[in-house]
Amino acid sequence: MLTDDELHEIVDMLNASDAHRRTTMLGVLAQDPSGDSRLLPAVEALLADDTPDLISIPMLFGEVRWLAAHALAAERRAAGVPTAVELPGVPEPLTSDELSNLVDRAGLPRRGGVDGMLTSFAALRERGLLPVTDLRLPVEPG
Repeated sequence: MLTDDELHEIVDMLNASDAHRRTTMLGVLAQDPSGDSRLLPAVEALLADDTPDLISIPMLFGEVRWLAAHALAAERRAAGVPTAVELPGVPEPLTSDELSNLVDRAGLPRRGGVDGMLTSFAALRERGLLPVTDLRLPVEPG
């Protein structure tokens, strides 16, 4: 169980205006869940966050909600909440090479750096050119 201060700090990061702060905390929770059910609403809220971001290293680009689904599944598992996480129609995360190939095939201008890749991700999404999946993460308490 988290202390009130720890909970407040985590929730502040999950509510940050900076997407990378949100994805960083979601990555931590996905790998090392707290098991504190008070955190679930804050993570659940991010299932609607379609902001593109660098979601892992090595470079993998995707939406905040992809990482939120994985963090939520881990948190639910750790808290003993057996409800699966479902996220329909979410773009699959892409490596920089995969993203560049899609940009080239679409005839879009290449943009350098992480910000450029995120701009390209958003442009491809707007055009319906990203691979999407119906993500379902079963939760088995354990």
